[in-house]
Amino acid sequence: MQNLVLILITVATAFLLTAGCTSVIPDDPVIPNNSSSVQSPGPTMTLPPGQSVVIQVNEKDTSYAKISVIFSGGEGQVATKDILVRVTRPDGVVLIGHLNPVKGDELILQGSRDTDRIEVFVTMNTGVTYKVIDRHLPYRTRG
Repeated sequence: MQNLVLILITVATAFLLTAGCTSVIPDDPVIPNNSSSVQSPGPTMTLPPGQSVVIQVNEKDTSYAKISVIFSGGEGQVATKDILVRVTRPDGVVLIGHLNPVKGDELILQGSRDTDRIEVFVTMNTGVTYKVIDRHLPYRTRG
């Protein structure tokens, strides 16, 4: 009996250690970061062939520093489950919003009058999440 329990525990542990992991992205709208500047952008991933989507990140508006992100469609539109947009400001505030995979859907987030970091994560119907955009978004004044 003890051998059976030991075998079951070993098998369960093996399954847990070899299980595939996907990115877990927090769903809270504002997360304090407690840092004085934004981190450098990291690597991004390319969506599988035939599942590409187009996400347009516009420059901040020069009056209010608002950031506009627009879903422009693509071959993978029908296979897209969710689009998460995360903006990290230098004051440590992290803003999170979601775009619907509907052509023309727009999300507007409040940026800072400094350089922010914007990340866009696309989750497919398979449950796999891809970071497709990760870059700095500077504030530009008119002139």
